[in-house]
Amino acid sequence: MTFSARDGSTTTKQTESYAQPLLTSTPLPTTMEHMEAAGKVSRERARTAGSRPRWAYLGLAAIAFLALGATLAFGYTQVRGTGARLGLKPAPDFTVPLFTGGDGSFTLSKQRGSPVVLNFWASWCPPCRAEFPALQAASDKYEGQGLVVFGAAIQDTEADAMAFLQAQGTTFKTGPDQNGKLALDYAVTGLPATYFITRDGRIYKKWIGQIDEQRLDTFIQELLKL
Repeated sequence: MTFSARDGSTTTKQTESYAQPLLTSTPLPTTMEHMEAAGKVSRERARTAGSRPRWAYLGLAAIAFLALGATLAFGYTQVRGTGARLGLKPAPDFTVPLFTGGDGSFTLSKQRGSPVVLNFWASWCPPCRAEFPALQAASDKYEGQGLVVFGAAIQDTEADAMAFLQAQGTTFKTGPDQNGKLALDYAVTGLPATYFITRDGRIYKKWIGQIDEQRLDTFIQELLKL
């Protein structure tokens, strides 16, 4: 770049260029002859490309189709993976004393390796009472396949909860949400609420409201395949 001084002299200042250089293997044409020659080469390349046999294009299409199929197959196998690969949220851990299903306490993290159906209920909740036979049937049906069913009683007295469980003949594991923390951790917004937890301790699905036996069975079968 050239600058004129007041005394008429000129100075030249070198400026830096921050533009990315052109990635080309041939010099740019600088004369009309060069431009015409470049044009001939381009037309020759276009003619040659246009004369490619059809099988070449079919081969490329076949390769693209196979690549797409491989991608879809990989995606399918990923979906059939564990809860971690599915990007599922971890189920909050908890430990509560048992009402039914054994002595001592129940800890969710100790169930790793087994799918878990976690149901929130209360003895004063009509839909909860109505769905309990379906939960018992599911426990009886899938216990041999490693399924664990646990029922957490919310905002219920121990006496009322135990009376209800005895009347139902409940044999699967149940216990109290003693201070309401469990319902808060799982963001329970209504009763009954059922959570389906994978073998590696992640929430696969949840269902708010009474769940019918057929839907419960379908969700459990999905859970067992993970």
